[in-house]
Amino acid sequence: MSISGHDPAAPVTSSAEPSPARPDPATPDPARPDPAGPRSAPAGLSPEAYAAVNRDRLGISGLRPVSPDLVRARLLAGIVGDVIGLLLIAGCIVLWLLLDWWWMIFPAVLVLVLVLQAVLLTPRRVRAIGYLDREEDLVVASGIMFRSLETVAFGRVQSVEVHEGPIERSLGLASLSVSTAAGEADVSLPGLPREEAERLRELLTRRGVELMAAL
Repeated sequence: MSISGHDPAAPVTSSAEPSPARPDPATPDPARPDPAGPRSAPAGLSPEAYAAVNRDRLGISGLRPVSPDLVRARLLAGIVGDVIGLLLIAGCIVLWLLLDWWWMIFPAVLVLVLVLQAVLLTPRRVRAIGYLDREEDLVVASGIMFRSLETVAFGRVQSVEVHEGPIERSLGLASLSVSTAAGEADVSLPGLPREEAERLRELLTRRGVELMAAL
């Protein structure tokens, strides 16, 4: 007598289709636009350089870097101090050799360290400056070892000024100075392209007037 049925040695096949892989939420979808909108690089800075500085140097997501021309402006502004420092070093060395004042090597080394740090750390200090204009406030970040993050609410803005010295003017740069109410400390943002500084000044002034009128 034969019994018909399923052969246990036969492979079992499933008719269910595999479920599609779920996308990783941490991976951005190129077909889906960023809800925060595109972040364009400021004038005078390529998108590649902006992305690299924003990712590696600022340490806070979303901040815009200032113009890299600020490095040249600060180095030019510090030439006089650097020359005076080098002259002091040369004077210490002369006194050491002529009068056998060996202890003059200590002030010479101190001045040399000050000059070198002013020259070598200037690019790093400039790359550490960033800003972000949001819906209701302006965020300014600076500092290398000790990061400083300042937030200026548009409703507390008392005055906005744009400054530019001769060196900044020759490089097309300007500095934005924001004064707030209640005697709070002023916020300064250097190294902005002239057009960007005027845009921020107009934005802070307009939004401040709108928020004050809404009260």
